[in-house]
Amino acid sequence: MAYLFDIRRSSSLEPTLTWSNRSVFLVSLLSYVALAQLVQFLENPVINGGTFWPGAGLSLGLLMLLPTRQWGWVIAAVAMGEFTGNLVRGYPASANAFWTAGNFLEPLIAATLLRRPDNPGGALAPQGNLMRFLAFGVFLAPLIGASIGSIGTFYIMGTPFWHSWPKYFIGDSLGVLIVAPLLLARVRLSSPLHWPQEQLLFASLLALTASLVLRNWSPILDMILPFTFLPFMLWAALRFGLQATASTNLFIAVSAAFATAFGYLPYHADILPEVHGVTMMQVRLLITSATSLVVAVLTHDLIQGMSNEKRLMRQAHRDELTALYNRAGLHFRLSQSSQHPQAGAQHLLICDLDAFKPVNDEHGHLAGDEVLVEVARRLSACIRESDAAARIGGDEFVIMLDHSDRQTVSVIAERILEQMNQPISGSFGEVRLSMSIGITSWNPNHDINAALLAADQALYQAKRKGKNRSIWAVGTS
Repeated sequence: MAYLFDIRRSSSLEPTLTWSNRSVFLVSLLSYVALAQLVQFLENPVINGGTFWPGAGLSLGLLMLLPTRQWGWVIAAVAMGEFTGNLVRGYPASANAFWTAGNFLEPLIAATLLRRPDNPGGALAPQGNLMRFLAFGVFLAPLIGASIGSIGTFYIMGTPFWHSWPKYFIGDSLGVLIVAPLLLARVRLSSPLHWPQEQLLFASLLALTASLVLRNWSPILDMILPFTFLPFMLWAALRFGLQATASTNLFIAVSAAFATAFGYLPYHADILPEVHGVTMMQVRLLITSATSLVVAVLTHDLIQGMSNEKRLMRQAHRDELTALYNRAGLHFRLSQSSQHPQAGAQHLLICDLDAFKPVNDEHGHLAGDEVLVEVARRLSACIRESDAAARIGGDEFVIMLDHSDRQTVSVIAERILEQMNQPISGSFGEVRLSMSIGITSWNPNHDINAALLAADQALYQAKRKGKNRSIWAVGTS
């Protein structure tokens, strides 16, 4: 699966930032103040709530990436940045105290509820992690923070609670949903020049769509056109992964914020005044962004599950040393052949190295392992792609040849004998070996154990006749 961004991967089992306390405080303070000033420049959050409050997501993301002993520095930076910034803009100190309390308690509550022994770093996948993030980080904590801030706005500035609270709550929820996943998914932008064609097409179409949608056309179109962002969010979720989905959501939210600041009136209609139009846009972004993250995590879980299943299947069916099939893998492959019989006969070759024990005795078992790995490589090179090779114990191997006639089997057997007669070099120096082979045909409808027994008897006949040869089982066609 292609990704739109390069990812700096790190374990979700522990916080990933190892900064000094001073660095934590300065980075938290400067970034929070910068984001707050940007929002204040674009829109007055006291009047219309702004499109979203990125500081809420930034502070939560930083807390999840840091060890708990450094949380106090983040909270102090948020409190200082919030209180000082509001004082500079002339807001009353009494109202400012409520807003500051709401904005530093909110990420602290969310981080406390989200930090778990199995996921202290705040990873959003698998699905259970995302559900907790949505419940605690996007809903419960903003609910508490918005309530505290709105109480201050109501008692001190006279703004009705029902008017300020929804905008406060949705703005903080959206800020967490848009910004925190960028930090928790460890996104790092790469050069667009390195993007594959689909990613360039995606980015170009998304930018074009934003330029067309985020302008006022007519009351009806302004209600319908924003839905065109959802296919892009789902496209990112299904094709490019969680990191790209978080970045796509950020691009759409920031584009909407700038468009609104420079004259775009979302859902502009007679029944929707400007402020309520912004709130409607926030709700739409909140729903679509959450949906896209859920789809991205479900897709991640599905792919991860398939990958784990494939890995476990490989571990169960593959020989650890040679990577050939093991005995269980051979029987699995034979059972597949019996369920899907091929046109033409199938043949089994049991192959055993001649005089392998002296290699272990003279050079040690590590040297013996090197020899077995090289033997496995040569066997794999001698057979066709549709065939299978297995190591069933020690220096004994089994080859299954699909859709093969007697002449084809004889050619492959001779090729194996020729390859095994070539010297094998390694850290131990050089050794010369040979191989004996017993051959039998096999009908998938017949007992596999009987076929293996016939091939095994032919193998020992080859050993008795001087080794370094192949013998067909009695009665084999």
